[in-house]
Amino acid sequence: MIGYLRGPLLQVTAEGILLETGGIGWHVRTSPAENWPPLGTEVAVYTHLVVKEDALELYGFTSPKGLKLFTLLLGVAGIGPRGAMQILAAADPDRLAQAIVAEDTAFLTALPGIGTKKAKRLLLELKDALLKAGFAATVSERANNDEALAALLALGYGREEIARVLARVEAELGPGADTAAVVQAVLKIMGRGGGAA
Repeated sequence: MIGYLRGPLLQVTAEGILLETGGIGWHVRTSPAENWPPLGTEVAVYTHLVVKEDALELYGFTSPKGLKLFTLLLGVAGIGPRGAMQILAAADPDRLAQAIVAEDTAFLTALPGIGTKKAKRLLLELKDALLKAGFAATVSERANNDEALAALLALGYGREEIARVLARVEAELGPGADTAAVVQAVLKIMGRGGGAA
């Protein structure tokens, strides 16, 4: 099983990337939402090999977390590799995990290919698996970030302005900082004009 590839990026298409390792060019299906560096840059991709009757397909992710969520989605009845990739293109792994653990069916049914029945299946089959796979800490951190964002929006700040400062504050305070501390730190920076940077 090919679990990881590293090498120069040769080509980026809507379907995926072409990556060279050891003189071999590998076509890896990736999310169209991925931001790739310039061609020629060495990249690392975590991969999952899907064996079909008429083809072998490699699916790749820039993080182990993306790969883990992809393999968990493949375990859900009715979701194939392309469907799983569509879902991950529409929602980053942390946000998707948060929606499943929080049983946010409104978010799930807004994703491509996910109706009410499939959303219920995701909750039933993946909630415990996500918690066991270590997504619980990420989910609680993301919930704090979302609460901070909602509080700041309610105070009249713009979403883009908040996002810039919020990312900076999260990096400074580290994971797991509570909502009140995040909001105070953001307001402090915005108060001295840091939001414009």
